[in-house]
Amino acid sequence: MSLQLLLINPMMRFQVKRRFKKNPDVMTLRPVMQAMEPQNAKLPADVTAQQITLGGVPVEKLTATAAESSGAFFYIHGGGWVAGSPRTHRPLTHRLATQTGMAVYAVDYRLAPEHVFPAGLDDCVAAYRALLEEVPAHEIVVGGDSAGGNLALALALRLKAEGIPLPAALVCLSPATDLAATGGSRISNAKRDALFVEEMMETVEGRYCPGADPLNPYISPLHGDVANLPPTLFHVGDTEMLLDDSTRMADKMRAAAVSVTIKVWPKVPHVWHLMADLLPEARQAIDEIVVFVQIHRRAASGLEKAS
Repeated sequence: MSLQLLLINPMMRFQVKRRFKKNPDVMTLRPVMQAMEPQNAKLPADVTAQQITLGGVPVEKLTATAAESSGAFFYIHGGGWVAGSPRTHRPLTHRLATQTGMAVYAVDYRLAPEHVFPAGLDDCVAAYRALLEEVPAHEIVVGGDSAGGNLALALALRLKAEGIPLPAALVCLSPATDLAATGGSRISNAKRDALFVEEMMETVEGRYCPGADPLNPYISPLHGDVANLPPTLFHVGDTEMLLDDSTRMADKMRAAAVSVTIKVWPKVPHVWHLMADLLPEARQAIDEIVVFVQIHRRAASGLEKAS
């Protein structure tokens, strides 16, 4: 464990978890993430941001100076479905653009509670379908963190159900896959988690999908038909309340013969990748994402040529 990680965990407990103990509502994330945005939105000189639309949905396109001419990383930010933006996630997305050589398309989907399920998922489907008009599916990787990891998996399930070409691979960082909360880590890791409290998790359903069945696979991908989904990478921390959301989803996908890579990281906070400016473990995790993406883009391109 790096010295930086040793310091960040207690800092997160003081700055974020303490707020959730006082007000255990997922909406508490909104001011927390708004406060992150000014610092996180800074970009290096070799990355350009364009504000575009895909399928009528606002999208931030990040392109590195030395980017390849083909390929797209379709990224869906987290924030409990109620917070966050492409700008809060630039410490991760600008590195993906630089290190993969792909343009990153970060979707600015509609947030709850103003726009409840399935609004955000519908935006992701619309933007992905429009991206297919510019980039072939075998050159696209879809990724997301936390709620965005949920939307990445739900998007793949929707694409499969609607007969739309699936991407080459999925990248899911600490995804929330089970709003029905049938796993045990939300309780067993409640004290160890550096950010969240159990009571906050209980408010998500009412904000994101009020009145809906939490077993709906587009709400809880863990309960969907995962056969024939693309190769998928999971990253999650061993102290996270959402640990089981990754491990159980990975197990289910493996049982359905999906190619799965999962790494459980010790002692890291939820979506530590966003702390890449400070945290060596975050930069190492991003390096591993890049390797995974490169391997599966090459494999998908080879299969496309062979067919």
